Amino acid sequence: MFTNRSFTLENGLVVPSENVATIAACASVVEGVSRSRNALLNGDTRNYDWDSGYTCHQLGSGAIVIQLAQPYSIGSFRSVLS
Repeated sequence: MFTNRSFTLENGLVVPSENVATIAACASVVEGVSRSRNALLNGDTRNYDWDSGYTCHQLGSGAIVIQLAQPYSIGSFRSVLS
């Protein structure tokens, strides 16, 4: 099991107390369109343009899919938009 962070267990799943959708936490973008594979997960919410810093999908088809390092119980998530 990957984790070096503080956590609690709920029904046998890790409930993270911090962001686990980051490159440092071994997450990766497995579906979505971007010029840089893991731009969505690098934590930089200020430096982006047409060439870097974002991940998207076409409305009505496709998705943005993030693979986490292990199964987690996630109660909520948010998107950071500038």
